Amino acid sequence: MPTQEQPAPQKRLFLANDKVRVAIDLNAGGAITYLSEAGSSENMVNNSDLGRQLQTSIYAGPIPYSINGKQPVYEWRNLGWNPVQTGDWYNHPSQIISYQQGQNTLYVKSVPLIWPLNQEPADCIFEHWLELKDNTVHVRCRISVNRVDTTHYEARTQEMPCVYLNGPYYRMVSYVGSKPFTNDAVSEFTDGGSWYYRYSSEHWTALLNDKGRGVGLFRPGEVRFGTAKFGPERTGGEFDFASGYMNTQPFFLFDHNGQYEYDYTLVVGSLTDIRQYVYSQPRPLTRPEFRFTNSRLGWYYTNTHDAGWPIRNELNVRWERDSLQKSRFRITSPMTVWQASEMRKLYIQAAFQTKATSARLVWLKPEEHFEIEEDPGRYVDFPIIGDGQYRTYELDMSQFGGWNGIISQIALTSPETQYAYEKGSTVRIRSITATPP
Repeated sequence: MPTQEQPAPQKRLFLANDKVRVAIDLNAGGAITYLSEAGSSENMVNNSDLGRQLQTSIYAGPIPYSINGKQPVYEWRNLGWNPVQTGDWYNHPSQIISYQQGQNTLYVKSVPLIWPLNQEPADCIFEHWLELKDNTVHVRCRISVNRVDTTHYEARTQEMPCVYLNGPYYRMVSYVGSKPFTNDAVSEFTDGGSWYYRYSSEHWTALLNDKGRGVGLFRPGEVRFGTAKFGPERTGGEFDFASGYMNTQPFFLFDHNGQYEYDYTLVVGSLTDIRQYVYSQPRPLTRPEFRFTNSRLGWYYTNTHDAGWPIRNELNVRWERDSLQKSRFRITSPMTVWQASEMRKLYIQAAFQTKATSARLVWLKPEEHFEIEEDPGRYVDFPIIGDGQYRTYELDMSQFGGWNGIISQIALTSPETQYAYEKGSTVRIRSITATPP
Protein backbone atom coordinates (compact mmCIF):
# COMPACT_ATOMS: atom_id res chain seq x y z
CA MET A 1 0.00 0.00 0.00
CA PRO A 2 1.51 3.40 -0.95
CA THR A 3 2.06 5.90 1.83
CA GLN A 4 0.90 9.49 2.17
CA GLU A 5 3.14 12.39 3.08
CA GLN A 6 2.41 15.01 5.71
CA PRO A 7 0.33 17.88 4.28
CA ALA A 8 2.14 21.13 3.53
CA PRO A 9 1.68 23.92 6.10
CA GLN A 10 -1.21 26.32 5.49
CA LYS A 11 -0.63 29.43 3.41
CA ARG A 12 -3.98 31.19 3.48
CA LEU A 13 -5.20 34.41 1.91
CA PHE A 14 -8.29 35.86 3.62
CA LEU A 15 -11.23 38.02 2.63
CA ALA A 16 -13.64 39.28 5.29
CA ASN A 17 -16.59 41.59 5.81
CA ASP A 18 -19.20 42.04 8.56
CA LYS A 19 -20.92 38.74 7.64
CA VAL A 20 -18.41 36.23 6.26
CA ARG A 21 -14.72 35.32 6.43
CA VAL A 22 -13.27 33.16 3.66
CA ALA A 23 -9.77 32.01 2.67
CA ILE A 24 -8.01 30.13 -0.07
CA ASP A 25 -4.83 28.15 0.60
CA LEU A 26 -1.84 28.50 -1.71
CA ASN A 27 -0.58 25.18 -0.35
CA ALA A 28 -3.82 23.52 -1.45
CA GLY A 29 -4.07 24.63 -5.06
CA GLY A 30 -5.86 27.82 -4.13
CA ALA A 31 -8.98 25.96 -3.03
CA ILE A 32 -11.25 27.39 -0.33
CA THR A 33 -10.04 25.93 2.95
CA TYR A 34 -11.70 28.35 5.38
CA LEU A 35 -15.25 29.68 5.64
CA SER A 36 -16.93 31.10 8.73
CA GLU A 37 -19.56 33.55 9.79
CA ALA A 38 -18.18 36.89 10.91
CA GLY A 39 -17.35 36.93 14.61
CA SER A 40 -17.01 33.14 14.74
CA SER A 41 -13.72 31.27 15.04
CA GLU A 42 -15.31 28.05 13.73
CA ASN A 43 -14.02 27.03 10.31
CA MET A 44 -16.84 25.13 8.62
CA VAL A 45 -14.63 23.67 5.85
CA ASN A 46 -13.35 20.11 6.21
CA ASN A 47 -9.63 19.67 5.46
CA SER A 48 -8.97 16.10 6.58
CA ASP A 49 -7.10 15.42 3.30
CA LEU A 50 -6.48 17.14 -0.03
CA GLY A 51 -9.60 15.63 -1.55
CA ARG A 52 -11.91 17.66 0.67
CA GLN A 53 -12.14 21.50 0.83
CA LEU A 54 -14.31 23.58 -1.54
CA GLN A 55 -12.81 23.00 -4.95
CA THR A 56 -13.06 21.87 -8.56
CA SER A 57 -12.54 18.21 -9.48
CA ILE A 58 -13.13 17.00 -13.04
CA TYR A 59 -13.29 13.59 -14.73
CA ALA A 60 -12.68 12.03 -18.15
CA GLY A 61 -11.27 8.84 -19.65
CA PRO A 62 -9.49 6.58 -19.85
CA ILE A 63 -10.31 4.35 -16.88
CA PRO A 64 -7.92 3.53 -15.30
CA TYR A 65 -5.55 6.37 -16.14
CA SER A 66 -1.77 5.96 -15.95
CA ILE A 67 1.10 7.98 -17.36
CA ASN A 68 4.87 8.20 -17.05
CA GLY A 69 4.94 4.69 -15.61
CA LYS A 70 2.74 5.70 -12.67
CA GLN A 71 -0.22 3.52 -11.71
CA PRO A 72 -3.25 4.83 -9.80
CA VAL A 73 -3.82 4.09 -6.14
CA TYR A 74 -5.87 0.88 -6.24
CA GLU A 75 -8.92 2.18 -4.39
CA TRP A 76 -9.16 5.15 -6.80
CA ARG A 77 -8.31 3.36 -10.06
CA ASN A 78 -11.84 3.80 -11.47
CA LEU A 79 -11.67 7.59 -11.31
CA GLY A 80 -9.75 7.77 -14.58
CA TRP A 81 -8.32 11.14 -15.60
CA ASN A 82 -9.13 13.16 -12.47
CA PRO A 83 -7.48 16.58 -12.08
CA VAL A 84 -8.08 17.86 -8.54
CA GLN A 85 -7.56 21.50 -7.65
CA THR A 86 -6.01 20.91 -4.23
CA GLY A 87 -3.54 18.11 -4.98
CA ASP A 88 -3.26 14.32 -4.98
CA TRP A 89 -3.99 11.39 -2.66
CA TYR A 90 -0.35 11.45 -1.51
CA ASN A 91 -0.86 14.96 -0.01
CA HIS A 92 1.20 16.75 -2.65
CA PRO A 93 -0.33 20.20 -3.24
CA SER A 94 -1.05 21.46 -6.73
CA GLN A 95 1.25 24.07 -8.23
CA ILE A 96 0.22 27.73 -8.03
CA ILE A 97 1.12 29.65 -11.20
CA SER A 98 -0.10 33.06 -10.07
CA TYR A 99 -2.48 34.75 -7.67
CA GLN A 100 -3.81 38.21 -6.88
CA GLN A 101 -5.71 39.66 -3.94
CA GLY A 102 -7.99 42.70 -3.96
CA GLN A 103 -10.13 44.27 -1.27
CA ASN A 104 -13.03 41.85 -1.82
CA THR A 105 -11.60 39.59 -4.51
CA LEU A 106 -9.11 36.78 -4.98
CA TYR A 107 -7.72 35.22 -8.15
CA VAL A 108 -5.66 32.05 -8.37
CA LYS A 109 -4.26 30.08 -11.30
CA SER A 110 -3.05 26.55 -10.72
CA VAL A 111 -2.00 23.30 -12.32
CA PRO A 112 -4.08 20.56 -10.64
CA LEU A 113 -2.69 17.14 -9.85
CA ILE A 114 -4.14 13.79 -10.92
CA TRP A 115 -5.71 12.54 -7.69
CA PRO A 116 -4.83 8.81 -7.85
CA LEU A 117 -1.26 9.32 -9.15
CA ASN A 118 1.92 10.27 -7.27
CA GLN A 119 2.78 13.92 -7.93
CA GLU A 120 1.55 13.94 -11.53
CA PRO A 121 0.51 17.36 -12.89
CA ALA A 122 -2.64 17.26 -14.98
CA ASP A 123 -2.53 18.50 -18.55
CA CYS A 124 -4.93 21.34 -17.83
CA ILE A 125 -5.06 24.66 -15.95
CA PHE A 126 -7.63 25.86 -13.42
CA GLU A 127 -8.37 29.54 -12.81
CA HIS A 128 -10.66 30.69 -10.02
CA TRP A 129 -12.00 34.18 -9.30
CA LEU A 130 -13.64 34.78 -5.89
CA GLU A 131 -15.73 37.80 -4.88
CA LEU A 132 -17.02 38.38 -1.35
CA LYS A 133 -20.29 40.29 -1.12
CA ASP A 134 -22.62 40.46 1.89
CA ASN A 135 -23.16 36.85 3.05
CA THR A 136 -22.07 35.29 -0.25
CA VAL A 137 -18.91 34.14 -1.98
CA HIS A 138 -19.26 34.11 -5.76
CA VAL A 139 -16.78 31.87 -7.59
CA ARG A 140 -16.05 31.75 -11.30
CA CYS A 141 -13.88 28.96 -12.70
CA ARG A 142 -12.14 28.56 -16.06
CA ILE A 143 -10.77 25.16 -17.10
CA SER A 144 -8.26 25.07 -19.97
CA VAL A 145 -7.44 21.56 -21.18
CA ASN A 146 -4.31 20.74 -23.22
CA ARG A 147 -4.14 16.95 -23.36
CA VAL A 148 -1.86 15.09 -25.75
CA ASP A 149 -4.42 12.26 -25.77
CA THR A 150 -6.95 13.27 -28.46
CA THR A 151 -9.37 10.39 -27.85
CA HIS A 152 -13.09 11.31 -27.78
CA TYR A 153 -14.08 10.21 -24.27
CA GLU A 154 -17.70 10.23 -23.18
CA ALA A 155 -19.13 12.76 -20.77
CA ARG A 156 -19.00 11.94 -17.06
CA THR A 157 -20.50 13.50 -13.96
CA GLN A 158 -18.26 16.18 -12.48
CA GLU A 159 -17.64 17.92 -9.17
CA MET A 160 -18.08 21.50 -10.31
CA PRO A 161 -17.69 22.27 -7.44
CA CYS A 162 -17.54 19.93 -4.46
CA VAL A 163 -18.12 21.25 -0.93
CA TYR A 164 -16.97 19.45 2.21
CA LEU A 165 -18.07 20.85 5.56
CA ASN A 166 -17.36 19.48 9.02
CA GLY A 167 -19.37 16.76 10.80
CA PRO A 168 -21.92 19.09 12.45
CA TYR A 169 -23.18 20.09 8.98
CA TYR A 170 -24.96 16.84 8.31
CA ARG A 171 -28.45 18.14 7.48
CA MET A 172 -28.90 18.00 3.70
CA VAL A 173 -31.65 20.38 2.62
CA SER A 174 -32.95 21.21 -0.83
CA TYR A 175 -36.09 21.85 -2.83
CA VAL A 176 -36.83 18.78 -4.95
CA GLY A 177 -40.48 19.40 -5.81
CA SER A 178 -42.37 20.30 -8.97
CA LYS A 179 -43.37 23.86 -8.00
CA PRO A 180 -40.08 25.78 -7.97
CA PHE A 181 -39.96 29.41 -6.84
CA THR A 182 -43.34 29.27 -5.13
CA ASN A 183 -42.05 28.95 -1.53
CA ASP A 184 -43.16 25.33 -1.58
CA ALA A 185 -41.86 23.17 1.28
CA VAL A 186 -38.23 22.05 1.14
CA SER A 187 -37.04 18.52 1.86
CA GLU A 188 -34.45 17.49 4.43
CA PHE A 189 -32.23 14.43 4.16
CA THR A 190 -30.15 13.11 7.04
CA ASP A 191 -29.13 9.81 5.48
CA GLY A 192 -25.46 8.98 5.84
CA GLY A 193 -22.83 6.94 4.09
CA SER A 194 -23.90 6.78 0.47
CA TRP A 195 -23.91 9.37 -2.29
CA TYR A 196 -27.30 10.65 -3.32
CA TYR A 197 -28.35 12.42 -6.49
CA ARG A 198 -31.01 15.10 -6.01
CA TYR A 199 -33.08 16.76 -8.70
CA SER A 200 -33.04 20.26 -7.20
CA SER A 201 -35.43 22.31 -9.29
CA GLU A 202 -34.55 25.65 -7.62
CA HIS A 203 -30.85 25.15 -8.45
CA TRP A 204 -29.51 24.97 -4.89
CA THR A 205 -28.80 22.64 -2.03
CA ALA A 206 -27.51 23.25 1.50
CA LEU A 207 -25.68 21.71 4.44
CA LEU A 208 -26.96 22.89 7.82
CA ASN A 209 -26.19 22.18 11.47
CA ASP A 210 -28.58 21.56 14.38
CA LYS A 211 -29.08 25.32 14.75
CA GLY A 212 -30.22 25.58 11.14
CA ARG A 213 -27.17 27.48 9.94
CA GLY A 214 -24.61 26.53 7.35
CA VAL A 215 -23.86 26.97 3.66
CA GLY A 216 -26.02 26.93 0.55
CA LEU A 217 -24.61 26.02 -2.87
CA PHE A 218 -26.35 27.83 -5.72
CA ARG A 219 -25.51 27.26 -9.37
CA PRO A 220 -27.79 28.99 -11.89
CA GLY A 221 -29.63 26.57 -14.16
CA GLU A 222 -28.11 23.44 -12.60
CA VAL A 223 -30.41 20.74 -11.18
CA ARG A 224 -28.08 17.76 -10.69
CA PHE A 225 -26.84 18.02 -7.11
CA GLY A 226 -25.19 15.35 -5.00
CA THR A 227 -25.17 15.08 -1.22
CA ALA A 228 -23.57 12.68 1.21
CA LYS A 229 -22.24 12.28 4.74
CA PHE A 230 -18.96 10.64 5.69
CA GLY A 231 -18.59 9.02 9.08
CA PRO A 232 -21.32 8.43 11.67
CA GLU A 233 -20.33 11.38 13.86
CA ARG A 234 -22.15 14.68 13.85
CA THR A 235 -19.27 16.42 15.58
CA GLY A 236 -15.69 17.27 14.77
CA GLY A 237 -13.49 19.93 13.25
CA GLU A 238 -11.68 20.62 10.03
CA PHE A 239 -9.09 17.84 10.35
CA ASP A 240 -11.51 15.11 11.44
CA PHE A 241 -12.87 12.50 9.03
CA ALA A 242 -16.58 13.23 9.64
CA SER A 243 -17.95 15.47 6.94
CA GLY A 244 -21.06 16.63 5.18
CA TYR A 245 -20.78 16.83 1.41
CA MET A 246 -22.56 18.47 -1.51
CA ASN A 247 -21.76 19.19 -5.11
CA THR A 248 -23.16 20.00 -8.50
CA GLN A 249 -22.65 16.97 -10.71
CA PRO A 250 -23.57 17.73 -14.32
CA PHE A 251 -22.68 15.31 -17.08
CA PHE A 252 -19.97 17.20 -18.93
CA LEU A 253 -17.74 16.48 -21.90
CA PHE A 254 -14.11 17.64 -21.85
CA ASP A 255 -12.22 17.87 -25.13
CA HIS A 256 -8.46 17.40 -25.29
CA ASN A 257 -8.05 21.10 -26.21
CA GLY A 258 -11.16 22.84 -24.85
CA GLN A 259 -11.77 25.81 -22.59
CA TYR A 260 -14.78 25.92 -20.27
CA GLU A 261 -16.24 28.17 -17.59
CA TYR A 262 -18.76 27.72 -14.81
CA ASP A 263 -19.74 29.72 -11.74
CA TYR A 264 -21.47 29.19 -8.42
CA THR A 265 -22.30 31.05 -5.23
CA LEU A 266 -21.85 30.02 -1.61
CA VAL A 267 -24.50 31.53 0.64
CA VAL A 268 -23.68 31.57 4.36
CA GLY A 269 -26.44 31.70 6.96
CA SER A 270 -29.86 30.18 7.61
CA LEU A 271 -32.17 28.33 5.24
CA THR A 272 -34.19 31.54 4.94
CA ASP A 273 -31.05 33.49 4.01
CA ILE A 274 -30.12 30.90 1.39
CA ARG A 275 -33.51 30.73 -0.26
CA GLN A 276 -33.98 34.50 -0.21
CA TYR A 277 -30.73 34.91 -2.09
CA VAL A 278 -31.69 32.28 -4.66
CA TYR A 279 -35.11 33.87 -5.19
CA SER A 280 -33.49 37.27 -5.76
CA GLN A 281 -31.44 36.01 -8.71
CA PRO A 282 -32.47 36.04 -12.40
CA ARG A 283 -34.48 32.94 -13.31
CA PRO A 284 -33.28 30.64 -16.08
CA LEU A 285 -35.48 30.05 -19.11
CA THR A 286 -38.13 27.36 -18.65
CA ARG A 287 -37.96 26.29 -22.30
CA PRO A 288 -35.10 25.18 -24.57
CA GLU A 289 -33.37 27.91 -26.57
CA PHE A 290 -30.10 26.28 -27.68
CA ARG A 291 -28.15 27.94 -30.50
CA PHE A 292 -24.78 26.29 -30.91
CA THR A 293 -22.60 29.19 -32.05
CA ASN A 294 -19.40 28.47 -30.07
CA SER A 295 -20.37 26.01 -27.34
CA ARG A 296 -22.20 22.71 -26.79
CA LEU A 297 -24.21 24.53 -24.11
CA GLY A 298 -24.01 21.47 -21.86
CA TRP A 299 -25.10 18.90 -24.48
CA TYR A 300 -23.20 15.62 -24.49
CA TYR A 301 -23.09 12.24 -26.22
CA THR A 302 -23.50 8.58 -25.42
CA ASN A 303 -21.78 6.06 -27.72
CA THR A 304 -21.04 8.68 -30.35
CA HIS A 305 -19.03 11.89 -30.66
CA ASP A 306 -18.77 15.16 -32.53
CA ALA A 307 -15.97 16.83 -34.51
CA GLY A 308 -14.48 18.25 -31.32
CA TRP A 309 -13.42 21.64 -30.06
CA PRO A 310 -13.85 24.41 -31.06
CA ILE A 311 -17.57 24.50 -31.82
CA ARG A 312 -18.18 26.55 -34.97
CA ASN A 313 -21.85 27.46 -35.39
CA GLU A 314 -23.07 23.87 -35.18
CA LEU A 315 -22.71 20.51 -33.51
CA ASN A 316 -21.22 18.14 -36.09
CA VAL A 317 -22.04 14.68 -34.72
CA ARG A 318 -21.69 11.11 -35.96
CA TRP A 319 -25.25 9.78 -36.39
CA GLU A 320 -24.03 6.28 -35.61
CA ARG A 321 -22.70 4.17 -32.77
CA ASP A 322 -19.06 4.35 -31.74
CA SER A 323 -19.37 0.79 -30.46
CA LEU A 324 -21.64 -1.82 -32.03
CA GLN A 325 -21.60 -3.61 -28.67
CA LYS A 326 -23.96 -0.94 -27.33
CA SER A 327 -27.50 -0.74 -28.61
CA ARG A 328 -27.96 3.03 -28.37
CA PHE A 329 -26.32 6.30 -29.21
CA ARG A 330 -27.71 9.60 -28.01
CA ILE A 331 -27.23 13.35 -28.30
CA THR A 332 -28.44 14.58 -24.92
CA SER A 333 -29.30 17.96 -23.40
CA PRO A 334 -28.23 19.05 -19.94
CA MET A 335 -30.77 18.40 -17.20
CA THR A 336 -32.96 21.38 -16.46
CA VAL A 337 -36.47 22.54 -15.54
CA TRP A 338 -38.68 23.13 -18.56
CA GLN A 339 -42.44 23.60 -18.54
CA ALA A 340 -44.16 21.57 -21.25
CA SER A 341 -46.82 24.28 -21.45
CA GLU A 342 -44.15 26.73 -22.69
CA MET A 343 -42.89 24.48 -25.46
CA ARG A 344 -45.86 23.13 -27.32
CA LYS A 345 -43.62 23.02 -30.37
CA LEU A 346 -39.94 22.20 -30.77
CA TYR A 347 -37.82 23.35 -33.69
CA ILE A 348 -34.72 21.36 -34.64
CA GLN A 349 -32.53 23.08 -37.21
CA ALA A 350 -30.40 20.25 -38.52
CA ALA A 351 -28.77 18.68 -41.58
CA PHE A 352 -28.88 14.87 -41.65
CA GLN A 353 -26.54 12.95 -43.92
CA THR A 354 -27.89 9.40 -43.74
CA LYS A 355 -29.90 6.71 -45.49
CA ALA A 356 -32.21 6.65 -42.48
CA THR A 357 -35.63 8.21 -42.92
CA SER A 358 -36.55 9.05 -39.31
CA ALA A 359 -35.04 10.29 -36.07
CA ARG A 360 -36.28 9.95 -32.50
CA LEU A 361 -36.79 12.61 -29.83
CA VAL A 362 -36.80 11.20 -26.30
CA TRP A 363 -37.68 13.06 -23.11
CA LEU A 364 -37.38 12.60 -19.38
CA LYS A 365 -39.57 13.71 -16.50
CA PRO A 366 -37.89 14.29 -13.12
CA GLU A 367 -39.97 11.77 -11.18
CA GLU A 368 -39.21 8.84 -13.50
CA HIS A 369 -35.49 8.11 -13.90
CA PHE A 370 -32.09 9.59 -13.32
CA GLU A 371 -31.18 8.80 -16.92
CA ILE A 372 -33.24 8.79 -20.10
CA GLU A 373 -35.00 5.57 -21.05
CA GLU A 374 -37.02 5.15 -24.22
CA ASP A 375 -40.23 4.24 -22.44
CA PRO A 376 -43.66 4.26 -24.10
CA GLY A 377 -45.13 7.76 -24.11
CA ARG A 378 -41.70 9.34 -23.73
CA TYR A 379 -40.51 9.52 -27.32
CA VAL A 380 -41.65 10.46 -30.78
CA ASP A 381 -40.22 9.44 -34.16
CA PHE A 382 -40.25 12.11 -36.87
CA PRO A 383 -39.36 11.97 -40.57
CA ILE A 384 -36.03 13.36 -41.76
CA ILE A 385 -34.39 13.94 -45.13
CA GLY A 386 -30.86 12.61 -45.23
CA ASP A 387 -29.34 14.66 -48.06
CA GLY A 388 -27.03 16.75 -45.86
CA GLN A 389 -29.04 19.96 -46.33
CA TYR A 390 -30.15 22.15 -43.43
CA ARG A 391 -33.87 22.07 -42.64
CA THR A 392 -36.01 23.10 -39.72
CA TYR A 393 -37.96 20.16 -38.31
CA GLU A 394 -41.06 21.38 -36.49
CA LEU A 395 -42.43 18.97 -33.89
CA ASP A 396 -45.92 19.61 -32.51
CA MET A 397 -45.45 18.26 -28.98
CA SER A 398 -48.93 19.27 -27.79
CA GLN A 399 -50.41 16.14 -29.37
CA PHE A 400 -48.48 13.78 -27.07
CA GLY A 401 -50.07 12.90 -23.73
CA GLY A 402 -46.72 12.30 -22.04
CA TRP A 403 -45.54 15.82 -22.84
CA ASN A 404 -46.79 17.61 -19.72
CA GLY A 405 -45.67 19.12 -16.44
CA ILE A 406 -41.93 19.48 -16.04
CA ILE A 407 -39.63 18.10 -18.73
CA SER A 408 -36.14 17.65 -17.29
CA GLN A 409 -34.16 16.48 -20.32
CA ILE A 410 -34.40 15.67 -24.03
CA ALA A 411 -32.26 13.61 -26.39
CA LEU A 412 -31.97 12.76 -30.07
CA THR A 413 -31.28 9.25 -31.32
CA SER A 414 -32.14 6.83 -34.09
CA PRO A 415 -34.96 4.28 -33.95
CA GLU A 416 -33.76 0.69 -33.73
CA THR A 417 -35.23 -0.06 -37.16
CA GLN A 418 -32.83 2.49 -38.71
CA TYR A 419 -29.60 1.03 -37.31
CA ALA A 420 -28.80 -0.74 -40.57
CA TYR A 421 -28.36 2.69 -42.19
CA GLU A 422 -26.04 4.20 -39.59
CA LYS A 423 -22.61 3.61 -41.11
CA GLY A 424 -21.08 6.91 -42.22
CA SER A 425 -24.12 8.92 -41.09
CA THR A 426 -23.79 12.40 -39.57
CA VAL A 427 -26.01 15.18 -38.29
CA ARG A 428 -25.16 18.86 -38.03
CA ILE A 429 -27.30 20.82 -35.60
CA ARG A 430 -27.49 24.62 -35.48
CA SER A 431 -30.26 25.00 -32.92
CA ILE A 432 -32.91 23.27 -30.82
CA THR A 433 -35.50 25.74 -29.60
CA ALA A 434 -39.08 26.25 -28.49
CA THR A 435 -39.38 29.27 -30.78
CA PRO A 436 -38.77 29.33 -34.55
CA PRO A 437 -35.07 29.78 -35.42
